[in-house]
Amino acid sequence: MVRIKLPLIMLGLSFLVAAAQTSSNTGRWIVSTNYLGTPLTPLLKLEQTGEKVTATSRGYKYAGTLHGTALHLMATDEHGNTDEITATLADGKMEGTDTETDADDKAHPMTLKFTAILAPVLEHPQPKTHEFTPTVFYRQVSAFNKPVLTINPGDTIHTTTVDAGGTDMNGVKRSLGGNPQTGPFT
Repeated sequence: MVRIKLPLIMLGLSFLVAAAQTSSNTGRWIVSTNYLGTPLTPLLKLEQTGEKVTATSRGYKYAGTLHGTALHLMATDEHGNTDEITATLADGKMEGTDTETDADDKAHPMTLKFTAILAPVLEHPQPKTHEFTPTVFYRQVSAFNKPVLTINPGDTIHTTTVDAGGTDMNGVKRSLGGNPQTGPFT
């Protein structure tokens, strides 16, 4: 059996869930990294009490400390694999490294550099409807496609798209064919 392992923090949700932030480092952090040529943006939920810090990402639990701006977190999964995060935090930004060590191959840990920002505060407490007029249509799903609209949980988007040939509802050719998409939305 072949097992493919990705760093624990680097796997995660492909969507963003915003949460109310406090003036501390507690909250949801949007992580950005590059894993073997693939950009990833998982979430890391951080809770700080004094110098003690706990975090979760994709169901994994981290424990560590924050001394000044220096953050150190460790997690171990049920197979004995470890994940160590070392970073600095300042002004709502995080920058550091994530090192995963495979319990079956301790001689070859994988280290990735990453940056992170605090997730934005919810813009409105109640769901709302967004009227969105697309200006770009992507022909592939890719992490390189920049989000065209940021929404909150429960929101509705009213929009249009083009047909499989790239023609809009008024008969105007707006894109190459191949089932172009409206979005992405985050």
